[in-house]
Amino acid sequence: MNVNKLITLFFVFSCLIPASVHAWSEHPLLARHALDGLPFWGSADSVEVKSLKQFLVETEDELAVFLVEHEKWAQSNLRDYFPRPHELEFLPGLEEDSIVERFFKAIRINPETRAALYLYLAPWQQPGNRHFASFNDITALEIYTEAGNEKYIWINEGDLVHPLDVITSANNEPDYGIDIGLFEDNSTWYGAIYGFGKQPFGNPNLVYSSQAPFHMSFYHEAGILYRFAPALNHTFLEMRVNQFRDLAVFAFENDQPYWGWRFLGWSMHYATDATMPYHSKPLPGYSVLRLLWINLKATLGFPNALRNAIQLVSNKHTVIEAYQKQELIRASWNQKTDHPFIIALQEDVKPQTYSDSFIRDVVSKQAVKDARLFDRTIKKYFPRHMVKDPSVEVIDLPELNNVAEIIQSEGDEVREAVNNVISRRFVDYTMVIRSLLFSVIDDKSHSSDDISG
Repeated sequence: MNVNKLITLFFVFSCLIPASVHAWSEHPLLARHALDGLPFWGSADSVEVKSLKQFLVETEDELAVFLVEHEKWAQSNLRDYFPRPHELEFLPGLEEDSIVERFFKAIRINPETRAALYLYLAPWQQPGNRHFASFNDITALEIYTEAGNEKYIWINEGDLVHPLDVITSANNEPDYGIDIGLFEDNSTWYGAIYGFGKQPFGNPNLVYSSQAPFHMSFYHEAGILYRFAPALNHTFLEMRVNQFRDLAVFAFENDQPYWGWRFLGWSMHYATDATMPYHSKPLPGYSVLRLLWINLKATLGFPNALRNAIQLVSNKHTVIEAYQKQELIRASWNQKTDHPFIIALQEDVKPQTYSDSFIRDVVSKQAVKDARLFDRTIKKYFPRHMVKDPSVEVIDLPELNNVAEIIQSEGDEVREAVNNVISRRFVDYTMVIRSLLFSVIDDKSHSSDDISG
């Protein structure tokens, strides 16, 4: 096997991480903390809930024009963009019963996407007289289940809901199967026609792995890695951020505020995924020279170093995500406003001006800058067998479910070090999500004073 092929293969396998297609866990909670304190919401009117089908029926003529123009924009402005096949163009005036599937094809998402009418409950929110919804009724994923139904409630067409509830609930939907099976080697009928080519990294035979190229983006690697691994350029996160942000603008301009907030929540998910170092750098902790060395050894018949590197990156990503989730949920349930995560998410950070290159040149760049410290902190403070032993598959360890308690038992210094490195990223998370918000809403008074209240 030549070096060119092997380096490409390395990055194919480097993303075979069971839990790592998530960036941060509990996106709705993160978004709620980052947005809740903005004075803007005090004057924001409740919006009428509308099904996706009804939204499409009411806007189909204007939407058809918008999608054609947006496709032209994408082809001219997004690097390494895979154009939408002409036969997927959204055409108005056809059968109403097929309008949702035709829209899904035109924006190239999983046609099994539910787009159900529901809300995510924050720990301090009560369901009122609404019924709880099963997670399996709002996700298109058949391989993923979530214990308990206490997080989700059904809403109905015609209900009035607060836009903050809509935008935070929608924040997690891209992890509910929107990007599953979209490549031609994923053995789906729609992947064969969507025009995204073969899956650039990850295992195309693992259903959830097919999501990764839409939730990761590698913009700041050494030139030699792009030369030998061109698949690194084939990521679609930037496309999704702009696609759903622009759909949000379209919805607001056409007097469809419910879907304006919902599409904006989808866009925010992808944008904030890029704040996670493991989603903006394929192998934090490995220098270019080291990558080339372990690949060279593999070409000579000694693949253990390659396998070990893959497993260790997988384990570190899984561990830090589990820890972040457990700490965030505990702090939120106990309303610990002095927790470093909550403080960071509510930081008085001024939004930056959104541009076509915002994700690439601002968000991802800062995540890559923090990647080394992020990786070192994990290796230094988490249990050795979890992050330094390549013979361990950490997702199979029962102690992963209480890793936050393990870190807490190590003392204040350890817990503070781990929380601080995550909190650094959460300050950026807040900047990103607020920047997207104010790039869309028609509010000219969002100075840092207005934002902090």
